[in-house]
Amino acid sequence: MTQFENNLKEARSLYDSGNFDEASKMYLKVLNDSKNNSESAIIWAELCWTFYKMQSYKQAVEAAENVLLYDSAYPKREEIYRLQGYSYLGLGNEDAAEEYLKKSLQIDNNSESQQYILYELGKIYFKNQNYKEAEIFFDRVEEYFKENVFDFWTSVLFFKGFIKYYIKEIQESESVFQKLLENAKDPITQSNANYGLAYITFEKKDYLQTINLCENITRQNPQFYDMESLGFLMASSFFYLGRYDVFEMYHNQMQKNYTNGRYNSELSKLYEQIPNKKDPTQKN
Repeated sequence: MTQFENNLKEARSLYDSGNFDEASKMYLKVLNDSKNNSESAIIWAELCWTFYKMQSYKQAVEAAENVLLYDSAYPKREEIYRLQGYSYLGLGNEDAAEEYLKKSLQIDNNSESQQYILYELGKIYFKNQNYKEAEIFFDRVEEYFKENVFDFWTSVLFFKGFIKYYIKEIQESESVFQKLLENAKDPITQSNANYGLAYITFEKKDYLQTINLCENITRQNPQFYDMESLGFLMASSFFYLGRYDVFEMYHNQMQKNYTNGRYNSELSKLYEQIPNKKDPTQKN
């Protein structure tokens, strides 16, 4: 076995053992001894994976570019484009991520690994409030994840529930969140389902049920990811129930905890509607 082959074997062994930093150094050493462009492209492809595992996304993108620079007909281009797309997601560049994920799908949109691309594209469109397009991608992968990857399936249901909510299909939204709740196997997933249902009951002006759901969420998941929204739903529900004393307590706590919060303006308007009250945080 040549020195090149020994070094490549060691690099791959380091990668397989999870020692990505040392693996990257060995791959770069191997790269200097590569004999042709095709060989260099293969090493850059393995470096791309290594940098991605290290969360060194800028280097992963550069490695991916080098793969195709050395071999424009690289046989696993869909894999390289996928890694580029995921790396751009890690860098917060959603436009570039979308471009490369779609390039990957143009080559292969059927294999199991590519289903995750559809999921990520759905998340991108959801974040950008392109709900109809997001729904198309989530619809395409729902059945696959239901049969193969349960956690991703429940995540798809969560997104689809809020898509229906945001496009004002409230009954359909409620059905999706109920399905999510019925299939939840852990308190975190239950709290996510109840979070969607809390918005539904608030929309229906069932404020007592909204309060109950919010309290359930905090019991199920004390570290819930959006306590600010729960606070808003609780505070507003108490206001509309005429419990101004409890609303005022929540209002003051929200002003303290979220100085520049998303709901400050709306809560202040409610505060000013309390008889003989004026929001002390507002200017005269």
